[in-house]
Amino acid sequence: MKTIVTLSGKNAWFFVPFLLWVITGAILQVFFFSHEELFLAINSFHAPWADVIMTGLTYVGDGITFGIMLAVILAMRKYRMFLNAGCILLLVTILVQTAKHFFNAPRPIKYFENPAIIHTVKWVTVHGGCSFPSGHTTTAFAMFCFLALITRNKMMGLVYVLLAFVAAWSRIYLAQHFFIDVYVGSIIGTSSSLLLYMVFDKRKRSTPAEIIPEAAIGLS
Repeated sequence: MKTIVTLSGKNAWFFVPFLLWVITGAILQVFFFSHEELFLAINSFHAPWADVIMTGLTYVGDGITFGIMLAVILAMRKYRMFLNAGCILLLVTILVQTAKHFFNAPRPIKYFENPAIIHTVKWVTVHGGCSFPSGHTTTAFAMFCFLALITRNKMMGLVYVLLAFVAAWSRIYLAQHFFIDVYVGSIIGTSSSLLLYMVFDKRKRSTPAEIIPEAAIGLS
């Protein structure tokens, strides 16, 4: 617990906004809006120009984007970092896919009796099942949390968390998910990234310097 607090404090630019998001999201869902109302309140704010932008920004949380990050890390020969990020992607994929198929929750287009009240983008295929949790949101928060942890300029954490929020918002805007889907996805992604980073960091610190291959020194 102490390690989590210390690590979160060092990366406050990411984790403070994330904590505010967790608290605010919980309050909105428990005290102010129903499941349906919260989705419609967000989905109803739309514009033609936003349709285009949100369609592109939603891919921030795509597995391909995470894969590109992995490729860049590998090209930089940061092998331990690559393994760390790869394990994060594997973990969140397993968690999300297991939850999706276990709950098999309907997406908005199938949930509402009158789909006409939902804003959709005509060139985006809207899915009907396995809504909970949001895979794109989970991946986005996992990736940007990891980037916040490894980036030396900690103020970039604010940029990273905002990009993660945009990815989450886009999933509701495009009628692919409910608020609870992206809310839980953000927690799964961030928690998984933080915990696995801590595991790898602890192993790195506990490895005696004399048994580390010379070629590997400085790669992680």
